[in-house]
Amino acid sequence: MNETRDSNALDDDLSLQESSFSSECYKPRSYQSKMFEVAMRRNTIAVLETGAGKTLIAVMLIKDIAQAIKSSGNKKLIIFLAPTVHLVNQQFEYIKIHTNLEVGDYYGAKGVDEWSLKSWEKEIIKQDVLVMTPQVFLDVLRKAFLSLETVCLMIIDECHRATGNHPYTKIMKEFYHKSNGKPKIFGMTASPVVRKGVSSTADCEDQISELEMMLDSQIYTVEDRTEMEVYVPSAKETCRFYDKAQMPSPVLKAIIEALWSKHDASLTELQQSLQSRYKDMDEKHKMLQKRLSNAHSKILYCLDDLGLLCAYEAVKVCLEKVPNTKEECEVHGESSLQYRYFLDAVLHIIGEYFPLEELVKCFA
Repeated sequence: MNETRDSNALDDDLSLQESSFSSECYKPRSYQSKMFEVAMRRNTIAVLETGAGKTLIAVMLIKDIAQAIKSSGNKKLIIFLAPTVHLVNQQFEYIKIHTNLEVGDYYGAKGVDEWSLKSWEKEIIKQDVLVMTPQVFLDVLRKAFLSLETVCLMIIDECHRATGNHPYTKIMKEFYHKSNGKPKIFGMTASPVVRKGVSSTADCEDQISELEMMLDSQIYTVEDRTEMEVYVPSAKETCRFYDKAQMPSPVLKAIIEALWSKHDASLTELQQSLQSRYKDMDEKHKMLQKRLSNAHSKILYCLDDLGLLCAYEAVKVCLEKVPNTKEECEVHGESSLQYRYFLDAVLHIIGEYFPLEELVKCFA
């Protein structure tokens, strides 16, 4: 019996070993069909939760574009980028199962870093889809073993990583944005915003805009979640409200303020005394002073709004991030010690206001 099955059960968790799935027997959900149609019209960043079937949409694109390539008679490549070897393996298997195309997988452990131009030419001739880590693709482009003009579709898994010095960013800056024959882009992510550095709606909007510009794409997500909720139910939110934490003593805050002023002044003095001898240390001192000021602000925020225990934990987190003075030069190490002395002193003072038996009870 020829039975049509829902291939989304395989997507994202990719339980491939238990599937005897035919490449022709999949039925996309309606929101996947809509996203596919949008992605065919323009470069798209698909924002869908894990398990919602992003990879199936990518496969629909691959099959449609691959068919068009074969009809035209012009050899073009489809590149699928995944940020880890584990994901490369998963996506490689998924594409092989869901298509009749020739698919290859490439990552450092396979020795591709040592491949010659002839080795890559053989793969380019043989394969329709190349699944690889972004670093491998970046290296191949830099060595001119492959030109972006020969690529018609570039799928970028976990595309939110395209920030900073990530290989995704380098591929886009060094090659895509300079290319005369740009491939179609399809990015996939569960969240387009990296939490680090986000503290407001404006920050989120800025990160989304930067990602869209970097990937030359527009974000698309599902507005009507009715169908998706059947397959990927959202977690139910429960709000609990607490009274604002009470400051145990106004003296505590005053002591922390005084400690910060003392150590900030010490860092300033140290910076001034060394400026004439070590001009390159100036920026490092400023950075440490900024870290001291940030730590001071975070601790006071916790005291005002979250209570003693959270303030105590915040100091411990700050201490974990203090630079290792043994690995630094003597001059910079002295500045780092001032930062550590401040945190040690604050931890000790807050601990005195919070009885030890209470701390033990909280962490039991």
